[in-house]
Amino acid sequence: MNNFRPETWAEYFGQKKIIQNLKVFVNSAIKQKKVLDHIVISGSSGMGKTSLAFLLAKILKVKMHYLNGPSLQKQSDLVSVLSFIKENDILFIDEVHALSKELLEVLYPILEDGKLNVIIGKEYNSKIINLKIPDFTLIVATTEISRLADPFLNRFPIKFELDNYNLNEIEDLIMINAQKLNLNFAPSCSKILANHSRSTPRIAINLLKRIHDFVINDDKDLVDEKYLHDILHRMEIYPKGLILNDIKYLNYLNSHKILGLNNMSQYLNLNQDHILHFIEPLLIRNSFIIRTPKGRVITEQGIEYIKNISYLK
Repeated sequence: MNNFRPETWAEYFGQKKIIQNLKVFVNSAIKQKKVLDHIVISGSSGMGKTSLAFLLAKILKVKMHYLNGPSLQKQSDLVSVLSFIKENDILFIDEVHALSKELLEVLYPILEDGKLNVIIGKEYNSKIINLKIPDFTLIVATTEISRLADPFLNRFPIKFELDNYNLNEIEDLIMINAQKLNLNFAPSCSKILANHSRSTPRIAINLLKRIHDFVINDDKDLVDEKYLHDILHRMEIYPKGLILNDIKYLNYLNSHKILGLNNMSQYLNLNQDHILHFIEPLLIRNSFIIRTPKGRVITEQGIEYIKNISYLK
């Protein structure tokens, strides 16, 4: 993904209000010769949280240290990185909600006083040493902000929640990244691809990369509507970004009218958590299903959708 990350404000599509505010905060920090305040970025997966952190490092011309929350198991994992932090650096922790209580406690004194509490020795012979950390910016990202305690969140002066992208923003992102791949797109193709991208930048870019693979394999010079639809059909990517399991869900629900989560789980051979968090949110967002006390019900829009997918007939 690094080749597709924005390097200027202009290359970061969407999130206009957030970008406008960030420009103010960054320019203020530069003019005052101060470190940018700590930041929390929340939002769904693939919406550009990591790209935004990389962009800030690029704009500020500072080094960024990247950590993935689920991979941090011990306090020493975090302390070792913090001990190498330099003045003005950015430390980015993705999926920060995955950090244990013990790891979060390492961050509290840093956020509050800019100090790192290190325990030296064991048990009765141990003692705590407070180490002053150079001024740096901590940026944390999360897809589950509700799992973070208020005392932790309140220590971040800047908080942003990324909004959903509209089709025009996804189209713009597709066109600029198609150029990076030297893809020759017919004008209407960016709109078609945007409609298959779930309004999510990461999905749009990943689809572009797969289309690039097909173009190379098939020795094509131009991606027109017919060829693009053929590629999407071969990959089983449907309008609105639905995939095969989503279509199976809708067809099965349409044939039974109302179903419980357990029945749907058994039919799709998927665990209930996957259905709840990865299948149903998109179907609900597109008004294809509704959840009722008795079970899931397909809507008129959902029925019309599966009727219009001609190659499933």
